[in-house]
Amino acid sequence: MSDLQLSRQEVVAVLRKAGLHELADEAARTLPDPVDLSDAAAWGARHGLSRDDLVNRMGGSP
Repeated sequence: MSDLQLSRQEVVAVLRKAGLHELADEAARTLPDPVDLSDAAAWGARHGLSRDDLVNRMGGSP
């Protein structure tokens, strides 16, 4: 586990901003609060979402 934690609502908000509304709903139902950043990344990977995918969806450069 890393020391960095986010609130579940922060994760949900990022997913919504990225246009991933169904994943945001799933995160709101299933993620703990707070969620460890590495656990959030693993959750995303299980749902086919990588960090790079998320950055790209939010307009970041590769």
